[in-house]
Amino acid sequence: MALALVVTARRLRPYFLSHPIGVKTNTPLKQTLGKPDTSGRLVKWAVELSEYDISYMPRTIIKAQALADFISEMMEISIKDTSQDQRWLLHVDGSSTTQGSGAGIVITTPQGEDLEFVIKFGFKASNNEAEYEALVIGMRMAHEAGARHLLTYSNSQLIVKQVEGTYEAKEESMIQYLQQITD
Repeated sequence: MALALVVTARRLRPYFLSHPIGVKTNTPLKQTLGKPDTSGRLVKWAVELSEYDISYMPRTIIKAQALADFISEMMEISIKDTSQDQRWLLHVDGSSTTQGSGAGIVITTPQGEDLEFVIKFGFKASNNEAEYEALVIGMRMAHEAGARHLLTYSNSQLIVKQVEGTYEAKEESMIQYLQQITD
């Protein structure tokens, strides 16, 4: 990341000199460049970048609730006729690779209409975290669409068993996801 910033600053020197630059990153780049005990190359880059007006900001991500709100506003499905005992179906699958993480969500209304969503997460996640994110987002979207009785399906044995109570969630992130689902 530091090298990319240095190369960009060299190529766009006139622009960097005349404008304040904001760098959004999820790595502690400012602290890394500011450490006196870093390697010689990083110190050289830090000195080179110090002539520019660069501010470092944390990169923001789309919160699951904001995404659910957006999608529920964009849906053109009439859900006013659903009664309390009609069941909705939710199929979720999360995935994490070296290129990123995301989720696939299918919500089936009582009338048989499928609402399909593909979501790319703006943050790194383990495969289990991606599975939980898919479940949390899917449940919120279904609730926003009017679902009150929801049958949920996932291909993650760990997530299913933790939600059922058969397995205990031990990692802090898994405990937090489980609390979101059970609340």
